[in-house]
Amino acid sequence: MARSRIRAALLAGLAGALVGTTPAAAFDWNAVADERVPRIMTLDQDASERWTKLWIAVVDGQGYIRTGRSRWFRNIQRNPNVKLEIGGAVHPMRIEHVDDDALRRRVSGTMREKYGWQDVLIHPFGGPGANIMRLVPR
Repeated sequence: MARSRIRAALLAGLAGALVGTTPAAAFDWNAVADERVPRIMTLDQDASERWTKLWIAVVDGQGYIRTGRSRWFRNIQRNPNVKLEIGGAVHPMRIEHVDDDALRRRVSGTMREKYGWQDVLIHPFGGPGANIMRLVPR
């Protein structure tokens, strides 16, 4: 029994390496924390892929993104399963919305610290009405 679980884990890791993805348990957000502009793939209403450049913040070893009422946010509302291209690979992710005010402030603060004056220019995305989301590997 234990041998079959080990074999399954090894095969999952190998399959992920072959297609350029990382198994959820092996994903290291801190390793990609300095990436400036990764891309996210959501599905438009007609099921076509939409790749969008975005900013990312890593807080307590977890990846977060944010946006306003963008098209890709509306896509996430319909289907929270996305792909994130970061660190030279594509990773399947699931989006979870962040409602905790203290965490929202920390994520926005990390964005402000990382992106500086550019973050100030797009204040509507970083304001109280921003959609802040956690990226969960799947």
